[in-house]
Amino acid sequence: MEFRLKKVSILLLLTVVFGVTSYAQDDVQFTLFPWATSYYNAGGIGEQSNTLCFTAIYGNKYLGWNDVYTDENGAQMKDKTAPQDFLFNMESYLKKLHGSLGLSLVSDRIGYYNNIGVKFGYSYKLRIGGGHLGIGAQVSLYNQKIDADGFRPIQEGDQVLSDLDESTLDLDANLGLLYKTDQWYAGVGVTQLISAFDKNQALRLTGERGSQRNPQLYIHGGYTWIIPANPNWELMPQTMIKTDFKVAQWDMMVLARYNGVFWGGLSYRLQDAVSVLFGARPFYNSSNIYLKGLDAGVSYSFTTNTLGYRPNRSFGDIEVMVRYCFDIYKPEVFSGYGNTRYLYKNRY
Repeated sequence: MEFRLKKVSILLLLTVVFGVTSYAQDDVQFTLFPWATSYYNAGGIGEQSNTLCFTAIYGNKYLGWNDVYTDENGAQMKDKTAPQDFLFNMESYLKKLHGSLGLSLVSDRIGYYNNIGVKFGYSYKLRIGGGHLGIGAQVSLYNQKIDADGFRPIQEGDQVLSDLDESTLDLDANLGLLYKTDQWYAGVGVTQLISAFDKNQALRLTGERGSQRNPQLYIHGGYTWIIPANPNWELMPQTMIKTDFKVAQWDMMVLARYNGVFWGGLSYRLQDAVSVLFGARPFYNSSNIYLKGLDAGVSYSFTTNTLGYRPNRSFGDIEVMVRYCFDIYKPEVFSGYGNTRYLYKNRY
C-alpha cells in the first residue's frame, strides 16, 4: 500500500510542476477524459481487458459564444464559431495477438477549421506484478479543411491567409504506456511524433502545405478507494496534464460511485473551467451479460476564463458519453488433475 501511495504522490507532484499554464493544445480536449484514454495514449487501447468496447463522446464547447464582426455596411454580425467535437472509439483485446487493436475517429470543428482524424493502433499487454502494462503505438491520418472565405481580415492582402490551403492530409504517429491494476493506474502518451521531427509541418500526403500540428505529451493517472465504513461507495480521484512543451494544462477530477452503478463528481481545468459530471452503468448488477457493459454520462463545464466574462460570452461546455462493452471470451474454468505449473495462466 505504501508503494502504491508513493506512485500516486509522484504523479500528483508531476501535475503540479507541469500544470502552471494552459491552452495551445492541438488535440481535442475532453472533460470526460477517462473515457477517451486510447485517443491520447496508445498504451490504453483495450484497457477493459477481455472485451470489445465502443465509445462515443460528443462535446459542444463555449455555448453561447459568438464571433462578432462588422460587415461592409457597418452592421454588427455574429458567427457561431465555437468548437464542436465528436470522438468514436472501437477497441478489442485479441488473445492471438497478445494485445489489443483500436480504431479512433475524431471530428473537431473550431472557428473556421474543420478537422477529421483517423487513428489505428495496437497495444501489447504484459502482466507485471498485480497489474498489466500496455505498450502501444498508433498511426494517424489527419485532414484539415479551412473555410478560407470565412476569414475576415482587418487588413486585406494578409500573406498568412493567402498561403492557407483549403484542405491538407497529414500522416503522424503516436506512442504510449499505461500500467493498470484493480486500484490505480498511471500512463504517459505522446501524439504527433512526426510533427516533432518536422518543425515546419507534418508528413504530407499531398503537395500542399501541412497543418503544422504540434507534438503533445500526456501524463495521467487515478486511484480507486473503497470507503471502509461503507464499501458500496468508491472515490476515484483522477488527473491529467497535457503539454506541447511550450505551455501545459492540468485537469483534476474526483468521482464518487455508488454500488458500481451511479457515479458523479467534480472536475477543474486550470484557468479554464469547473465541471459537474454524472452518469450511470444502469445494468452493472444485472444477470444479463449483454447489458452489463453499458455506461453513459454527461458533463457540464462552467467557463472560468475570459470567454465567460465578455459580450456574447460563453455559458459553458457540455459533453455526452456513451460506452458499451461486452466480453468476447468465456471465463476459463480449471478442473481435474495436471501439472501444477499449468494451473496459473496469464490472461495476456
